[in-house]
Amino acid sequence: MNYKKIYQDKSHSGAYLFFGREKYLMENAVSFLINEYVKGTEVFNYTKFKGSEVKPVDIISACETYPVMNDKKVVLVKDVCDFLSVYELKDSFYEFLDNLSEFVILIFWDTGNIKKTTKFYKYFKKINMDMDFGKLSLVDANRFVKSYFLRKGKKIDDRQAALFIKESGYNSKNEEVVLFDLNSEMDKIAAAAKSDVISESDIRSLITENIDTNIFAFLDAMFERNSERAIVEFHNLLKLGGEYPVIFYMIIRQVKNLLSYKILSEKNISQADIMNKIGVSKFEFDKKIRVYERNFSKKFLIDFYKELIRADEFFKTSSVDEIIIFETIIIKYCQNI
Repeated sequence: MNYKKIYQDKSHSGAYLFFGREKYLMENAVSFLINEYVKGTEVFNYTKFKGSEVKPVDIISACETYPVMNDKKVVLVKDVCDFLSVYELKDSFYEFLDNLSEFVILIFWDTGNIKKTTKFYKYFKKINMDMDFGKLSLVDANRFVKSYFLRKGKKIDDRQAALFIKESGYNSKNEEVVLFDLNSEMDKIAAAAKSDVISESDIRSLITENIDTNIFAFLDAMFERNSERAIVEFHNLLKLGGEYPVIFYMIIRQVKNLLSYKILSEKNISQADIMNKIGVSKFEFDKKIRVYERNFSKKFLIDFYKELIRADEFFKTSSVDEIIIFETIIIKYCQNI
């Protein structure tokens, strides 16, 4: 269930499971519930436990104690996976959850580690109290960025907000970039911007470069057979701490995907089946592989794949500078030689 349900419901009670990557959104949701129901009486009606320290009996006791000078109380169990790793919950605990008093809002907090095959997760899924605080969609991320800058007294239009999100790497495959990271970058930009309106130059001059964004720039240059830009992006990756094995793997993956497309296209199967057999997203399939496969012949890809295997052995047995090997690979790949 999307976390937005928290803000849409008119009343709250019972047990919730908060899970997902976005701790920032979770903190906001907990603050919302506290402000809505126990503000001013937190000392009596807000109880917080650490999952590594709490026992089932402690949670039950906190939930059964009546609120003081208030109609509601909030009980929070953080790092619920630590709690679950110690205690194998009995059916009686789930019966307790089923029969929570109306005055209790019980929140189990997880930060993305809970397994969806567990009985605990399935319980909350079944009762529609599984609140997913995953990474924001592009539309929601855009709104978040605009509203955050407004709170800082700055304005940013849709185009620049989209640029900021792209350059931050938030909507790429880098799961490590979360809203807290965006906030840090926006704080820097807002503090340094001379105008009330955030410009492209503000973003490009201040945002911290990230490996994830640069790896895609590098791969795009390889797709386009632009050896000069590919070498520049390769060195940018190294400056940002990119590791040789990771870069090498990404080159192999690109060659393998292009070759797989060439081979599968010769068979009598649909484009959708080809995409599924290669195992890539629709975006990568349509915007990258299908667009750029014409830049490489099947024979070249087969020969180059063999060369990559030889290069891998060379990495392990030779003392030659890795940069020289990589630059040779990049030039050969881009120039089809």
